[in-house]
Amino acid sequence: MDSVALGMSARRRVGWLVSPGHDLGCTLGGVAASLALVALHVGAGVSSVLLWWLWVLALDGPHVFATLSRTYLDAREWRTRGRLLWSSLGWFLAGPLAFVLSGVVGNRGPFVVFLSLAALWAYWHVVRQHSGILALYQRKGGETDARERRLDSVTLYVGLLAPFVAFLLTHAGARRRLGLAGPPTWEVGVAWGCLGAVLAVVLAQGGWQGWRWRTGRGVHGPKVLMLAAALGLTAVVFWPPISARMDFVMFAVAVTAFHNVQYHGIVWFYHRNRYHAPGVEPATYGLAPRVSQRFVLYAACGVAFTLVYRGLGCGLGVHPGCGEFDAHLPLVAGLTLRDFMEGAIWGVALHHYYLDQHIWRVRRDEGLSRDLKLGTETA
Repeated sequence: MDSVALGMSARRRVGWLVSPGHDLGCTLGGVAASLALVALHVGAGVSSVLLWWLWVLALDGPHVFATLSRTYLDAREWRTRGRLLWSSLGWFLAGPLAFVLSGVVGNRGPFVVFLSLAALWAYWHVVRQHSGILALYQRKGGETDARERRLDSVTLYVGLLAPFVAFLLTHAGARRRLGLAGPPTWEVGVAWGCLGAVLAVVLAQGGWQGWRWRTGRGVHGPKVLMLAAALGLTAVVFWPPISARMDFVMFAVAVTAFHNVQYHGIVWFYHRNRYHAPGVEPATYGLAPRVSQRFVLYAACGVAFTLVYRGLGCGLGVHPGCGEFDAHLPLVAGLTLRDFMEGAIWGVALHHYYLDQHIWRVRRDEGLSRDLKLGTETA
């Protein structure tokens, strides 16, 4: 085997998605962003409202724009996914329809259920995106062992969901939103069971990686680092001594910032390969190549988009720290104008969650696999 082949083989074993610098910047940088926001709030006492807006403007809103930039601004996506792009807009009606349903039945129930399900989907979206990135690492590393892939998935899902369930059942703010009255009783036992499940999968994963090391199969470092970062952040955020000191709005900030940074890294890499690689004719893709020509322009477009839709929500009193604008004007079933606008603004997030489920399926989309350079020759 010549030196070139040896070099390619080594790269396949390492399995970085893009490069060591890029991957470490997105994984460690994402975790650092989340932990810094938590530390500023819990340790330094910085206002959750200020940190929420910092997160929304710098990371979360622009990451929604990142999805739009590779779909609605891409002329070829309109030709191949036009039906999806149109039909997914129906999610903007979900909140208003739940509001109307509450008015029809005469109580807040349907709208409260909508808000609860939307919030749960938000966390599930983060979990699924971590799962998708895990799958990319598995593919880049050339992993074919079904047992290892299954263990990776179980580790990720248990490690991210079990602490969340324990938090929902025992945290005072979360319990109020679930309609659980009084201090936790039986829920404490469930929370301990969740902790035990996390410990079990972490030990199993550690044992497996130790076995790979001892038998000379090597450890897929980038993948293990990503798993450790995701599980470690979740453990910190939902650890009772930390979570008890966090305003409720900060949980969305803390668990999502890491995902936001990773997402921007993947989308930017996709943009460079799809719209700006040698031999590509950018004009055939519409506006997407223009907004992704330079990162500064891409970031500015993301912030501008965020200012528009979050500014609308702020003007109508939906977001933290914003004026009321007669937001408590009663409408139907004890619900107010603010409730209606909150349901409407949720449409942006729900549309993003739904669209993301369909545009990152590398096994079904050869073009996406190529644009993310997932072939063995580039692994």
